[in-house]
Amino acid sequence: MGYAVFTARKLMLTNRINQLNFRIMQLSQQQQTLSKAAGDKERQISWIKGMFNTIGNAFTQRMNLQTQAAINQAGNDPAALQQLLSGSYAMQNAMAQQFQFAGMMIDFQSSGDLQSVKEMENQIEIERKNLETQVQALTAERHSVEKAEENEIKNSACLLITSL
Repeated sequence: MGYAVFTARKLMLTNRINQLNFRIMQLSQQQQTLSKAAGDKERQISWIKGMFNTIGNAFTQRMNLQTQAAINQAGNDPAALQQLLSGSYAMQNAMAQQFQFAGMMIDFQSSGDLQSVKEMENQIEIERKNLETQVQALTAERHSVEKAEENEIKNSACLLITSL
């Protein structure tokens, strides 16, 4: 009778350990998915920043070319040159500020997104460690049940031999 109780308990423990290991595998898959999403987001952010830099550089080059052409047309008139240059620099400065602001907004948004992914990864890691601790405890309990089961088998065998 004792052997059956130990076997039933061992099977229950084995089932629970398997359930926990399955959940651990699911959490590992979630971590991989989050890591991939974070990598994709970082590449996307890098691409957007590169695009803004390219647009900003192209705009600056065009403004410089237009300014140079206007300087050539203005000739030697100092007042016209002063007005032209101040307008050109004001326009370049305004555009540079807009690009800088857009870059700051991208950084702000991306840091928030990446921070939320990091928090989810941390929560998953905490749950995974908790489950692994449970698996270790259940495995230790299963080993003790197996030893008790072996002792019960030996005791039953000894009782059978002595009764013969």
